[in-house]
Parts: sequence; C-alpha cells; structure tokens
Amino acid sequence: MKIRTLDALDEAITTDLAWRKKELSVFRNQVQKADRIIQRALLRGAISLLYAHWEGFVKNSAHAYLCYLSRLNLTWDQLRPEIVGLAMRRELVQFEATNRSHIHAQIVRQLREGSAELARIPDNRDAVRTMANLNFSRLEDILVSIGCDCDRYIPYRDLIDDQLLASRNRIVHGEDDYIALTDWVDLRKEVLYIMDDVSKQIINAAALKEYRAPILKTI
Repeated sequence: MKIRTLDALDEAITTDLAWRKKELSVFRNQVQKADRIIQRALLRGAISLLYAHWEGFVKNSAHAYLCYLSRLNLTWDQLRPEIVGLAMRRELVQFEATNRSHIHAQIVRQLREGSAELARIPDNRDAVRTMANLNFSRLEDILVSIGCDCDRYIPYRDLIDDQLLASRNRIVHGEDDYIALTDWVDLRKEVLYIMDDVSKQIINAAALKEYRAPILKTI
C-alpha cells in the first residue's frame, strides 16, 4: 500500500471504514426484516461479520498509518519510542532470545550510533499482528505500538473480549450460540463507535505529527 500524503491516509482509512459501515447497515436491515427462525440464523452470521469488520479495520488502519510513516524519511531519533520499538521488533526479539554478548552489543551499538540514520518502518501487513483473535490486549498492543491511546477503550474491554470475541469464537467453532437482535444492534453500535474513534486517532496523530519523539525540556 503506497500512502505518501496525509490526504491519501485520510482517504484510505475513511474509505475502508465507510464500506464496512454500509455492509453492516445492509445486514442489519435484512436481519430486522427476517422472520424469527431465519433471524436467529442470520444473527449467528451477524456476529462473525461484525468481528471480521472489527479486526479487518483495526489491522488495515494501523497498516495504512505505517505505510504513511514509512514514506516520510524520518530518522530513528525523530520517532517516538513506541514506533521505534515496533520498527525494531525483530532485533528486540533476537536480543531477548539470544545469550550471545556480541549480538547484544551489536544491537545496542545500532541504537546508539545509528540514531541519525533513516528509520526502517515496516510497511507490510504482517507488521500489525492481530493473531486472528483481536481481543482487548492485542488492540492495546497495536495502538500503543503506533503511538495511539488505548486507555480510553478500557470501559469496552468486556464488550470486546466477551460479547464480541468470545461469541464469535463459539460460533465459528460450531457451538449453538445465540444473540438477541437488540443485543446485536447495541453491540454493533459500540463496536462502530470504537472503530470511528480509532480512525480519528490515527488521522489526528498523523496531522499533529504525534509520531515524532517528544522534545526533551532542559532545566
């Protein structure tokens, strides 16, 4: 994905969110029109569909942001530490996994001496890891890794983990799980609110250049 400007980032995220909202609205209308037996079956599919849009949007929007950042030609010392951590994930995993001192020293040397070099921000989709199981903990990891706030979604932890993800998992594993229409409508509303807010966070972070390292104040 090639995103070179702020407008292109805004369009990519806004467009991705728009078609997902439209599809969920179409599905809601069909579910509401259906008779009781058909409605029950459709609601099982509605949970899986809602989860698919939830995971797909979070992954796509974070990926779009990384694609944008990768085109800015920023140096390591210009980036906030969370994004440096994401960009150096492979090296940090290697650091943790090995007991070889020369590898530790090599990575530390890279951090110290390479701070003015251009950062290698990953722009592949695998850089955003949902593990096909986007619970609150993984949402937090993704948002923090790109410098966004997740604390505002703490009140929705149970909704994400229990009402959305756990229900979806029971359905896809063949269990006879059921959700009432009113519950699904409420769940859809809350999930779309979070998706909306995530989109605003990322676009605002890009516009306000919140990806940059904080300026240290000297005394």
